[in-house]
Amino acid sequence: MTYRTHLAAGYAAVLWTFSPDTIAELILCTGTAAIGSVVSDVDASASRSKNDLAKVSAVTFLSIAGVLAVDHFAGTDIASRFSSSTSLVRLFTGFLIFLGVCIFGEHLPHRSFMHSIAGIAAVTISFSLILPSAAPYMSVSMLSHILLDMLNKKKIQLFYPLPKPRIGFGICSADGSINNLLFYVFGAAALIKLILTIKGFA
Repeated sequence: MTYRTHLAAGYAAVLWTFSPDTIAELILCTGTAAIGSVVSDVDASASRSKNDLAKVSAVTFLSIAGVLAVDHFAGTDIASRFSSSTSLVRLFTGFLIFLGVCIFGEHLPHRSFMHSIAGIAAVTISFSLILPSAAPYMSVSMLSHILLDMLNKKKIQLFYPLPKPRIGFGICSADGSINNLLFYVFGAAALIKLILTIKGFA
């Protein structure tokens, strides 16, 4: 699936699963879902193009910068959670694990480790060290990415490192008309839930 479809699906999945009840949680789940929705495709550079890795890196950077910027102007004190719930050693360890997982995944075939249960677990563990409250958002958004990719013809190695079974239902191509339809469906679902969530803050 395309990046925009993964982003829409990941955000919708996180919003409907967790229903954030504060502005701080909404900001945090938005940023985390953006990263989790596309991080699995760092492995695309091993089989296709460095442009895929650049897109994932850009989304990750912009998500972190966006969360910090909105946090600053909204005064939601998300940044303070890093110092209150995580020691510097634990925070640094989490970032190193996340970076290591991405580098490891980048050099493996597309739809192998980064599209597996092991990949979800590794990234989620890294986020549980960085900021525990963001870890569930990460796992759900990554899972949405993998489930969507199962609809394609190219199979995923869900139980990596086991070579089989590889799962792919061959229902649609990664960038065809069904992909476009799913983008609008998930985009609408995310928008509706976002509006309902914001109204709940009033």
